[in-house]
Amino acid sequence: MDEKEVLTRFKNGQLDRAQVAALLTGAGTGTGPVVLALSDLPPHPAPAQPAAERAAQPVGEQVAVVGMAGRYPGASDLAAFWRQVRGGYDSASTPPPGRPGDEVGHYLERVQDFDPEFFGIDAHEAALMDPQERLFLETAWEALEDAGCTGGRLDALTAADGTPRSVGVFTGAGPGDYALLAARTWSRERPRPMPRGGQWSLPNRLSALLGLTGPSQSVDTAQSSVLVALHLALGALRRGECAAALVGGARLLLHPSSRHPGAGEGVGALLLKPLPRALADGDTVHCLVRGSAVGHTAPDPTAPGPGRRSRAAGARTGNAGGRTAAAAVREEAATVPGRPGVPAGRVLREALRVAGLEEDAAGVREDAGAVRGLVGDAGAATGAAVLTRAVLQLGHRVLAPGPDRVEARPWESEGRGPRRICVGVRGAGGADAEVVLEEYPPAAESHAASDRVCAGPELFLLSAPTPSHLASTARRFAEMLRGSAPVPPLGGLASALRTGRAAMDCRFAAVVGDTGELLRVLEEFVRDGAPCADLRGGGADPLGLGAVPETDGYLAALWQAGHLHQLRGLWLSGLDADWAALEAARGPSAAGVALPASAFLRVPLWLGGEEGPA
Repeated sequence: MDEKEVLTRFKNGQLDRAQVAALLTGAGTGTGPVVLALSDLPPHPAPAQPAAERAAQPVGEQVAVVGMAGRYPGASDLAAFWRQVRGGYDSASTPPPGRPGDEVGHYLERVQDFDPEFFGIDAHEAALMDPQERLFLETAWEALEDAGCTGGRLDALTAADGTPRSVGVFTGAGPGDYALLAARTWSRERPRPMPRGGQWSLPNRLSALLGLTGPSQSVDTAQSSVLVALHLALGALRRGECAAALVGGARLLLHPSSRHPGAGEGVGALLLKPLPRALADGDTVHCLVRGSAVGHTAPDPTAPGPGRRSRAAGARTGNAGGRTAAAAVREEAATVPGRPGVPAGRVLREALRVAGLEEDAAGVREDAGAVRGLVGDAGAATGAAVLTRAVLQLGHRVLAPGPDRVEARPWESEGRGPRRICVGVRGAGGADAEVVLEEYPPAAESHAASDRVCAGPELFLLSAPTPSHLASTARRFAEMLRGSAPVPPLGGLASALRTGRAAMDCRFAAVVGDTGELLRVLEEFVRDGAPCADLRGGGADPLGLGAVPETDGYLAALWQAGHLHQLRGLWLSGLDADWAALEAARGPSAAGVALPASAFLRVPLWLGGEEGPA
């Protein structure tokens, strides 16, 4: 291939840097030829191969979903969303009290509420932020916490040159309704501050606040935006542009012009990592992303346009071997063999090819119709809702009600390999995106970290930006411990907090022997308002041990000797430890243990200090 084609393939993510260098210089890193991986093959169809001869997708190219969060109509978290999915819930309603209009749609409640203090944002600045951006910040943080990736493990996600926090952010955003609302009250005689953001600020704000160094970009292909964003994220991961990628989107109906019968709202986020890194980090793998593809299908393929052949011209060439528009329509409406009613469009076929799968291995198919009753036509949030619904079905091994199922039923594997879902969404303008998801049955040893027996006391750490946040988060943990659901073993719970949560200024720590003792300590802390370590006024690490190179060895010696009370005192004083490194000797970390999310203390923030919609 010539230089232009090499550079084009590199730009499209089909070649990595090493392959480009080898092709352009004529020299490889070894004596063998440059080999393109299956997911990097050129986009034109490859010769068909029998299933028995098709190689499995290499593990190194597989990508895992390791964290997710979302907020949808009537569901403040994904546990509530799954109950709605499984029950076939329809969230259609009139607007919540306080919102003008009476259009029946699918609405979130209290969209004006936000916790600026948690993110260190001035309240006046937060009031000028688009509420879609505010909701995405909170949801993205919850997805990172679900993955155990907000503390030292986030720093450990490094780029090839060693740059920490190499996380890309790829989003789909809704319309700029908030700016339209602000413009209604602006005049030359009475100017007022205006929202300064745009669709670009949805990912850029998160990257700036958390110091993320990977690509940060937003796309707008209407309903398929989040799936297109995921496709871009996969390319960035394969090219080594980031070590992990956060994918998500948000959509709110704030301006009357955005509302129509059946319109909806929502916000969702998923964290992706290459599978080998996820397994090495001890992550919970919700599912695998086997492949993806994007393309465009004209809403009316028979309509003439500049540079396109008219229908009459197409008809004249039809008998001469030309491919007419009608033939294209028939091809797009074809079905997967053995799966009547499942479209086998070219974009879906390409996604299956990238995944290394035959068309008859497509499994279940989900599209925007599957979430119509849950979120309606939610614009950019539609793709997030469809993806989340698919991942939850794989995780629970339950097929939820949908267009072809009246009620939920257990998902039997039927001995045909792993369970799979092909997720496809077409945007209003014709932008198609397809993603192939596959279950990941965990190996027995992957639970070793979270299930390990607590052989002695454990150091339990909790932190937050303010004492009020800390007390609210401690209350959540106490509620988990006294609830009816299974409680993680103390060793896994404590390890997940140490290695997977950010160390903030207000801190609580306890050395406990079992979950019963931990519950008593937390209840006492919440009830009596016991003082916590508050480092907001300065004075952290008063002895300056963090700047001394020998401190790491000192902390390791304390850890190995079991001097947890001394480690507790040092951490409360503001000396942070690399807990992942300390625990390496104990085996895999337990970052994947399911834990309550940090509490947000939301307050209403709206233009000009108004209350805003409910």
